[in-house]
Amino acid sequence: MTTTRTPRIPPLPPAEWPPVLRSLLADSHRDGPGRENLFGTLAHHPVLAHAWLSLARVLTHEGTLGHRRRELIVLRVAHRLDAPYVHRRHRTPAADAGLTDTEIDATAADLDTRAWAGEDRALLEAADLLAVNSPVPDGLWSRLARFLSPGQLVELLVLAGQTATMCATLNTLRTPSDQQPALVVLLDRERCCSAGQCVGAAPEVFEQDEEDGRVALLVADPDGRYADEVRFAADLCPSGAITLVDDEEPALP
Repeated sequence: MTTTRTPRIPPLPPAEWPPVLRSLLADSHRDGPGRENLFGTLAHHPVLAHAWLSLARVLTHEGTLGHRRRELIVLRVAHRLDAPYVHRRHRTPAADAGLTDTEIDATAADLDTRAWAGEDRALLEAADLLAVNSPVPDGLWSRLARFLSPGQLVELLVLAGQTATMCATLNTLRTPSDQQPALVVLLDRERCCSAGQCVGAAPEVFEQDEEDGRVALLVADPDGRYADEVRFAADLCPSGAITLVDDEEPALP
């Protein structure tokens, strides 16, 4: 079974965008792909779209924080606000800024799982607090001020706020990714009847436990090349223990 959620306000197709919005998108190709549905959503309010995207362009191309710092903040805020659209969208810019795949993945994990350098750790701690509008303690502010100028500190706050606004907007509107959504596999082992058909259909994703015979999940977000096999495995499951969810949207309660 696959659970999906449709956008509350469907993005407008480019043909219906105002010229100024199409111009903004054309002028920012260096920011990479993956923004058409974002722009199409904002196109419902052209004046606001222009203001919002103009601020984003200033933060991206005229800011003084530096690319690495900026992407650390954006990725961490997106993780804290459970915004996969934004986190996935910024993986490529983050890599271009010098972050490794391991570091990018670690922005979506407990901070203690990686020995972050002092500056990186301070930025990520600040992002955690700013994402949920929690006070920044004096000690952390002093650490930030050791390597950021007053102007950069202001930019940090605005960047975190702008990212949080984007995350809240896209999450609430259920704006889909421009890319084909990946699948997240949910397995209810209590319902599993040990038929094992899913293991035969997608051995890269499922395995059968030798002790109790029930199926175990090898990977929750399988590579897209296995999508057909995983869908087939879910269809074969006689107990309905496998649910596939678009990675863009959480499962409905």
